[in-house]
Amino acid sequence: MSKKSTFLATVAVAALSAWQPVTAQETWQPTEPIQIIVPWSAGGATDAVMRVLAGEVSEALEVPVVVVNQTGARGTVGTKSVMDAPHDGLTWASGGVQDLGTYKVQGLLDTSIEDWEIFLVMRNAPVLSVGMETPFETPQDVANYMNENASGLTVGTSGIPSTAYSAMQAFQNTVGGEFRAVAYEGDAPTMVAVVSGEVQATTQSGPGQAAMIRGGRVKPLAVLADTSLEIEGVEPIPPITESFPEFSAPGVTIQAGIFVPADAPDEVIARLTEVWENEIVNSEALKNYASENGSIFTPVYGEEAMQMAKEAVAETAWRMHEDGTATVSPDEVGIPRP
Repeated sequence: MSKKSTFLATVAVAALSAWQPVTAQETWQPTEPIQIIVPWSAGGATDAVMRVLAGEVSEALEVPVVVVNQTGARGTVGTKSVMDAPHDGLTWASGGVQDLGTYKVQGLLDTSIEDWEIFLVMRNAPVLSVGMETPFETPQDVANYMNENASGLTVGTSGIPSTAYSAMQAFQNTVGGEFRAVAYEGDAPTMVAVVSGEVQATTQSGPGQAAMIRGGRVKPLAVLADTSLEIEGVEPIPPITESFPEFSAPGVTIQAGIFVPADAPDEVIARLTEVWENEIVNSEALKNYASENGSIFTPVYGEEAMQMAKEAVAETAWRMHEDGTATVSPDEVGIPRP
């Protein structure tokens, strides 16, 4: 072999040796359990879908994935615990992007949607439901009551920054009248309040209401969207546009998923992207959950997820600003008017 050939062969071997360890480092394989922090109580929509997701991710990453409920301060306690934890990819936030992206305009938590990598799983549309003892049989009945009673309709939500509250705002913007929101820590206590008559109505998401709807404990009058909603075992719930064609508020459909701090190691984000591309997109467990609970299976990640999140956050934040529930103008924190 010539000196030139020997030199080239040596360079090739050295290059291959240098390349191999880098490739190994780029494939993230956690060796400790992962925590998904749910900022709402156990039994709610976020909690339920995260427990299904945890099983799928655990199988894909071959480590335990544990769901931990940390409630309080309208969802900020759980989210802040993720912000304060090491950003090593082992602790994830969860919930709806509208909640995550509007904490700052509410003066509740110093975080923006850009501070996170977004991995979406489901879209959950809000449902206008009322207690069985109420006289309401149609959305028009509810609208009439809101306009004829100065004290307003009592509505259970998960707090002022929640998407359920925004959904009720959007309904009010369409029909007029008044409502009084009563805050609860998640779907389960909110639905108990509707069933018991503590409040008259709710606009929590379809999954958060599915059990009570299937059990005939509440009356679902309309899904606040432009298409009907199917929950296994009951008649399709009609869209609000059948009663009020002018209703339009795509931002009130909850985009639920997990949120990883954006400054987590690159190999963590790359590995989760692979999991979403391969395992989550094809998850029969998540598909079945959606069909049984009235959700829309939406495994989206990367730039597409961020764009969807920004659009939903902008609509929600500016609606809060216009009705006076925001303490900080969205443009002051970099949220453009939609």
